[in-house]
Amino acid sequence: MTLRARQAALAIAIIGLMISSYLTLTRYTSISLACPDTGVINCANVLSSQYSTILGVPNAVLGIVFFAIDLFVIWRYFGRDQMVMINGIGLAFVLYYITAEFLLRSICIYCTGVHICVLALLFISIKYYGRPTS
Repeated sequence: MTLRARQAALAIAIIGLMISSYLTLTRYTSISLACPDTGVINCANVLSSQYSTILGVPNAVLGIVFFAIDLFVIWRYFGRDQMVMINGIGLAFVLYYITAEFLLRSICIYCTGVHICVLALLFISIKYYGRPTS
């Protein structure tokens, strides 16, 4: 069962990496963001807000770094402290981003997808803690 859990974690991290990469591409290229820009679901409002960067680094770039590290950690340290730790750090960022969306009164559907990926990875990390695969 832990092999399937590891495969699921790898797939979730790849999905998170893909979403973060897409958001990074839309930030640095002329590719337009496929998301509504009016009403509560307003990716442009979230992604262009003062909360869209940390120390000048776009959150999407931080997402790429996070999921790349997470992929390595899942591959190498599935079921160990390192996996719980990296995904616990991810949870802290998710809480910050959800707070930002609340303050902006806008939701980014892509960001929500990343949040779900991080929460799923944290759940797997905790559930399979102490049961590394070989």
